[in-house]
Amino acid sequence: MAHFIEKTLEQGEQIMYRGRLHWYFNFRYTMWGIVSIATGLFFMGYAAGNVLEHATVSILLGVGAVACLLGLGLIFYGYFLRVKTEFAITDSRFIQKDGIFSIKLTEIPLFKIETVNFEQTFIERVVGTGSIELVGSGGTNHKVESVQNPMKVRNIITTYMKEENAKRQDK
Repeated sequence: MAHFIEKTLEQGEQIMYRGRLHWYFNFRYTMWGIVSIATGLFFMGYAAGNVLEHATVSILLGVGAVACLLGLGLIFYGYFLRVKTEFAITDSRFIQKDGIFSIKLTEIPLFKIETVNFEQTFIERVVGTGSIELVGSGGTNHKVESVQNPMKVRNIITTYMKEENAKRQDK
C-alpha cells in the first residue's frame, strides 16, 4: 500500500518528495484513548475492591470494559487515519492518496496551482507540523493538515510549480 503512488506515475515522471501526516495528527485520539482506558480501569478496580451489591458491581465492570474498549478504539482509529494518508510531489504534479480498502486519489498538476497557503499554530510550530493549502486555477482548493515539515513541502511545491510554469511558457 505504501507503493500505491508509484503505480500512478506517468512515464518519465519522478517523485521529488514523499510525505506523511505528522504524529501530532493522532495525538488527540491517543490522549482521549488513554483517558478513557484509565477511566475504565478505575471503574473496574473500584468494583473489584469495594463491597457493593452484585448489580452495582456488574454495572461498574460493564461501564469499565466499555470505556477500555472505547479507548483502544480511539487509539487505533487515530493511527488508522494517519496511516491511510500519503502524498507525493513529483516533477509535474501533487498526488495524495487516502484510504486503505477504499482509495481516494487526488492529483493536481503543478502548472494549475496558483497559490500555496501555509498555516501553523504555535503548538504546531513547536512540534514541527502545519497545514498547506493548494489553490488551483478556477478557485479549487485542496488542504492537507498535519503535514510533516510543512514549510519544506511548501517550498518544494512552489519551486516545481514555477519550473513547470516556465516550461509551459517556453513552449
